[in-house]
Amino acid sequence: MYVHLGSDLVVRVSDVVVVLDASLLPGSEINRELVEKARGAQRLLGDGVTDTCKSLVITRSAIVTSGISPATLVHRMTARGQAAMTWERETRG
Repeated sequence: MYVHLGSDLVVRVSDVVVVLDASLLPGSEINRELVEKARGAQRLLGDGVTDTCKSLVITRSAIVTSGISPATLVHRMTARGQAAMTWERETRG
């Protein structure tokens, strides 16, 4: 399963570690440091931490910035996963 993060970015749901609210970034030194290290290692994807950034999606290999709210991203990931499990259950038998 994949989830669309906006700006032509798609990641595997199984690669997502956590979805963070970007508005919490200014208040957290450790999160700012994490973003800076990812930027330095060229592992910061998306449009960057701008005024339109609403989410930071931490994956196994990168940090992806997204203009989509964390709640919407989590809903997309869980709703599609539940739909896929239901479809698999119903088509087995």
